[in-house]
Amino acid sequence: MGLVRIMGPACCDLILLTMFILMVGAVQAADPDPLQDFCIADLSHKSGQGYFLNGYPCKDPATVRAEDFIFKGLKDASIISPENPWGASANLAFARHWPALNTLGVALVRLDLIPGGVIAPHTHNLATEIVFVTAGELYIGFVANSDDVSAPNKLFAGMVKAGEAFVIPRGLVHFQMNKGTKNASTINFLNSHNPGISFLPLTLFGAQPAVDPALLARSFAVNETAVSALESLWSNFSGLFVSLARKQLNTPNEIEIQRWVLG
Repeated sequence: MGLVRIMGPACCDLILLTMFILMVGAVQAADPDPLQDFCIADLSHKSGQGYFLNGYPCKDPATVRAEDFIFKGLKDASIISPENPWGASANLAFARHWPALNTLGVALVRLDLIPGGVIAPHTHNLATEIVFVTAGELYIGFVANSDDVSAPNKLFAGMVKAGEAFVIPRGLVHFQMNKGTKNASTINFLNSHNPGISFLPLTLFGAQPAVDPALLARSFAVNETAVSALESLWSNFSGLFVSLARKQLNTPNEIEIQRWVLG
C-alpha cells in the first residue's frame, strides 16, 4: 500500500499493464528467441555427462558451412509400402533432422498420402501448424478442447485443395485424410524447432510399458479383449517409431526420415 501511495495510481496502472504485456508475450511464444544469428546443432553431443540442455548445443561457428543451411529431405515423395497401416508417410525436418533449425523456432514436414491414406489423430504440444497442400486434396481438421466454453469438442474440418492452406492451433488433436482418387502431398510449417508428436493410437495403445488395460477398457467403454487386440497391433508399430527416433537423434539421414511413418 505504501508503494501505491508513493507512486500514484497512474504509475501503478502502467506497471500492471507492463506485467500483463510480458505475461501475454510469454504465453504466446513458442520457442525462446535465439541469442545469436544461428546455432547449428551439434548432434554428436551426448546428454547425461553431468548436465542437460533444453535443445542442442551449438557447433563451433568456425566449422559451419553454407551446406548446413540446405535440406534436401523434402523434395521427393515417399514410396508407401502396401504394409503401411496408414497409407501415409511423413518426412520430418525438425532440428534433429536439419540441425540448422536449432534455436530458430521453425520446422517443416512433408506429408504424402495415397488414396484412402490417413495421418492418424495426433497433437503437437509445442507448436501451431499450417498445412499447405501441394498436390491433390485432403480432408483436414481439428477438435477444440473439452474445456472450450464457446465450442467444447467442436470439430473444425473441411476439404483443402492444392494451393490452399489450413491452420491448426497449438496442442489440439488434428488429422488428415486423402478422400480423393490420386496421391496427395503437403508441406507443413510449425513454429517450433522441436514441435513434438503424440499419435493417439500409439500413445494410448502402444505405450511401453503398456497402460493398464482395465483403465483403457473403462475409458473407451469396451472390454479388455478389445484393448488387448489394439495393444498387440500398435505396440510393434510404436516400437518402430521409438527406434527410428533414436537413430535419427544420433545419425540423421534422409532414408530414416522417409521411413518415420512408413512402418
